[in-house]
Amino acid sequence: MESLNGETKAAERLKRAALRDFGVVAAEDRDDPRWDDFPSYRITINPNDAPVPDLYKYALKLIGCAAHGPGEKVAWWVNFTYRGERCSLAMQKFGLRLYLRTERPENEALTTQKQIAKQLRSSMRTVEKLIVDAAPDLLGKGNATVRNQHTSLRRAYEYFRERAEQPSHIEDENESGEHPGGVTWRTFKSGKVRMQLNSFHDMIAAISAYVSLLEHDLVLALAFSDFDPSKEDLTEIIGSRWGEKWGRILGKEDEAGRYWQRLFDVVERWRNPYSHGGFEKGHGATIFLHTPGVNAAVPIGLTRVRESPLFSFMPAGESDIAEVFGLFDEIDEYIKREIPEAVEWIDSGLHVRYDEDFRVELAEARRTGRFEHMVEAHGYAYDNFVNMDF
Repeated sequence: MESLNGETKAAERLKRAALRDFGVVAAEDRDDPRWDDFPSYRITINPNDAPVPDLYKYALKLIGCAAHGPGEKVAWWVNFTYRGERCSLAMQKFGLRLYLRTERPENEALTTQKQIAKQLRSSMRTVEKLIVDAAPDLLGKGNATVRNQHTSLRRAYEYFRERAEQPSHIEDENESGEHPGGVTWRTFKSGKVRMQLNSFHDMIAAISAYVSLLEHDLVLALAFSDFDPSKEDLTEIIGSRWGEKWGRILGKEDEAGRYWQRLFDVVERWRNPYSHGGFEKGHGATIFLHTPGVNAAVPIGLTRVRESPLFSFMPAGESDIAEVFGLFDEIDEYIKREIPEAVEWIDSGLHVRYDEDFRVELAEARRTGRFEHMVEAHGYAYDNFVNMDF
């Protein structure tokens, strides 16, 4: 699919409303030397106003403005006119920049640039609706990327685990005194008891963090299994409980089943499932659609991920804590043995795609024994993209 259904209507709507003052640079004006005599004013658009800069480019593309690039330290740029004056929008290494050429004073140019940015923001309502309407079809073809959050989720787990295994020392507190009338009083607070309570709370947090990490990694590993987006719903898998994710990737027979049961017992005893591997609703989304026309991965929210609160009231001793974390270490080693390629990709920090091109490339790399080369190549390409070394 080279374009989204509804682009023509969306373009008409943009031309009538949000982008009514924007125009295409006419062929005869592209090399007009008189524009070179005018000062060029530049502003940087706040990332909060354009969290997905490629959507601004897409909006301009819908009304007929061509995108160019990449170039030296610039991913792309689009030339257009605003009320007859020449402008450019460029995604550069240090941010999204808006340029305006005009003979008017700088303060007037700045006012115009702010108005241009405002109208571009307004165009997002039309663009976002266009993409949301196309989302089911895009997901059905696996045209999506899931952001790899393994490192940050692992860091959270290790933080709480360290606190649970090595709680900060707390001294006993003894206080005494005398009430009016000669009655004495005395209180005692056990430092050891409070340390045990702190360890327990941190163990609960570590369990939740570990299961969240596990769920996230299992979703990333899906691309390295026999996943077929035409037969399975990616968002349904993301929204499923951790045990269903485990079964989908590792199964529940033999050794996989024994580890699943042991982890299930820990979760049932100590932690009520509440998280889903870092996959959030709304603006915190970590799934990105490969959107035709936009030529970029666009984040979308999920609306069917269940939530329930964390609760913990039961005490845990040192042996309980050691047993829980010992099991987690065993599971980590088991997963490395069972799905080594998925683990290697996840540990690299690279995001995971589910589209057919990626799955074909992966299959070929496995067949020819060049999987490590594939990881290195994607890592190199990603570094170049981040640094805009085109």
